[in-house]
Amino acid sequence: MTNNKEKSNKIKVYKFRALSSDKEFSRAKQIIETGCFWCSNFWELNDPMEGVYSNSNISPTKILKIFEGKSEHKICSFSGSKALRKPSLWGYYANGCKGLVIEIEVEESKVKAVNYISQKQFKNDIDDVKEILSRKWDDWKLEDEFRFLVKSDNNFHKIGEITKVYFGNPYDGLNNTPVILNKSKDLSKFNELKKELIKVCEAKDILTNDINF
Repeated sequence: MTNNKEKSNKIKVYKFRALSSDKEFSRAKQIIETGCFWCSNFWELNDPMEGVYSNSNISPTKILKIFEGKSEHKICSFSGSKALRKPSLWGYYANGCKGLVIEIEVEESKVKAVNYISQKQFKNDIDDVKEILSRKWDDWKLEDEFRFLVKSDNNFHKIGEITKVYFGNPYDGLNNTPVILNKSKDLSKFNELKKELIKVCEAKDILTNDINF
């Protein structure tokens, strides 16, 4: 008998992390060992317009209902494949390449692509909670963001399977690379933590690679 059940579609998304302190190492290690990511409330994210919406005909009661709906959701942000090799994002979210990117294979239905819109469009009437939580000004378009949204009191969630970890490799291949690395305490610390985290990945059979732009 032929199985007509449709196969689920999977995509790869990416999480940028800094790796310049023991605390950041512990967080990255926890993610790699458990496969779970920290999910936040909307007001804890870095966009000052996060969760903001406009509806000219909305009542105070509906405003409260929407706020409660947004508050019930936890959010974890990832980048799409377009963002992986953008040096600016490694600069913003991986401490100037002194960090890593975790690649996750996830069911496409479990994440929602962010809708990037103009400030003018941002003022359109809207009251759907998930739509509100998955749109941003187009100034953020470079991030190619996908969001995991879940109603939960728990902050840690497994979104998919970790398939690879990319590491930054600042000043690699220069004639005086060793001199630069020896001069910088931050780079020395990063390289030390990077070696330890590669061991963690190897123990979990997770591939690692340095990023090439």
